[in-house]
Amino acid sequence: MKTKLFILLSLVISSSFLYPQKFEEINKLIQENIVSPNFRNGQWSVYAEYTDHQEKIIDLHSEEALAPASCLKLVTTSAALNYLGEDFKYETKLYYDGTINTNGILNGNIFIVGSGDPTLGSDMVKGSLSLDELMKSWVQSIIQKGIKKISGSVIADDFLFDHIPLPDNWFWVDIGNYYGAGTSALCINNNLYYLFFKPAKEIGGVAKVLRTEPEIPGLHFDNFMKTGKKGSGDNGYIYCAPEQYNATLRGTIPAEVDEFSIKGSIPDPPLFAAQYLTKKLEENKIKVSKPAHKLEAQIKYDEIKKIISTFSPPLRDIVYVINKRSNNLYTEQLLKTIAKVKSGTGSFEKGTEINFNFLKENGIPTEGVNFSDGSGLSRTNSITTKAFVKLLTFNTKQTYFNSFYNSLGVAGDNDDFGYFKNYGAETPIAKNARIKDGLIQNVRSHSGYIKSQSGRLIAFSFISNNYNGTSKDVDGIHLKLMIELAKLP
Repeated sequence: MKTKLFILLSLVISSSFLYPQKFEEINKLIQENIVSPNFRNGQWSVYAEYTDHQEKIIDLHSEEALAPASCLKLVTTSAALNYLGEDFKYETKLYYDGTINTNGILNGNIFIVGSGDPTLGSDMVKGSLSLDELMKSWVQSIIQKGIKKISGSVIADDFLFDHIPLPDNWFWVDIGNYYGAGTSALCINNNLYYLFFKPAKEIGGVAKVLRTEPEIPGLHFDNFMKTGKKGSGDNGYIYCAPEQYNATLRGTIPAEVDEFSIKGSIPDPPLFAAQYLTKKLEENKIKVSKPAHKLEAQIKYDEIKKIISTFSPPLRDIVYVINKRSNNLYTEQLLKTIAKVKSGTGSFEKGTEINFNFLKENGIPTEGVNFSDGSGLSRTNSITTKAFVKLLTFNTKQTYFNSFYNSLGVAGDNDDFGYFKNYGAETPIAKNARIKDGLIQNVRSHSGYIKSQSGRLIAFSFISNNYNGTSKDVDGIHLKLMIELAKLP
């Protein structure tokens, strides 16, 4: 064992002589950590370069294929900006069929035609309407058409994408929760609902289900949710597959609060969109004769009978939220949108293929690259740190670079929208480093940009799989590397 360790150290130390003297400190840091307990049983890969001349700074196992977690969003958002353009907007349309008589009776139906817009009915992105604001605008547009009663139904058209809501390799524990929400050509309200509980008086007691917001018609719960310690936070999980309405609740919510909510994924977003519009129409005294449902076969619409178009914010603002907040649903919606635009088929299969080809066509190394989704939630994704850095360098030369760069979390900036407000505070990376991170079981990753002391831009990528200890341990090591990068000339 000692012999193997000596050989490993010798190889690492000798490799440092391949680099100029100015990189000595950062290479020493890598040498110290490569034999640390954190990486003894796992994998650790690091790569960084100056983006102007692609001068290599650090390189350790940079061609090793590793699971990247949410850093994979950098690929999908880059491809989306490249293929769709920063100003791309989704357009969701309402139509009617049949005729409107002189009494304001629509002898026909209202159709909600999905465009794949992930922001529909969500005020998460600047410029998008909340669910109730959206419904108000739709109801008012229907009223302006002179419609006072609908003899048919409100029907959801979700045929733009395929009807496979989730990638094959997502874990069961994720599905049913908001971060595992399924894709759809017709999203609504981030495809999520809030589930409220009343904790028991005693720790270990069953937490009572109070309500959902919004109310999801037909959704039932088998409740095994327990009450945890005070301040224990959200440790609750909702187990529910797409289009299934009997969910199982497990885990804990904290004690000594009046009520506590967790977020679940709406089982059938298109159907819910039609049901919710029906509800809002009837609240406004517009009777809808038949129940809401989904379209069973594609139809053509008469443009003369279009009621309203609802546009999303521009893509740059959607990407801003994706990379700042690491939103899985928004990313998978972009993946299927790219697939639809480029191939005519809005599917995971086509989307991951196009992401791979985007790298390949632009000279980014694809050895070891395998995509199962667009967001990185699947453990079966793999990519190299070198591929990430070459992608980041490629993006610096594109017209969309500012939108991409600004979408990354800002280290040590209390005013930032992302998750790095306290990361690297009062160090050389504060308000300097732009970071996207990834975290799933036994995977921790960081990729992004740092400016050196002279202002040269550095692209970096660090990934660890199957590490020992906690993700915070890996965070600390990666932080030290970023600080050393910022100290470079």
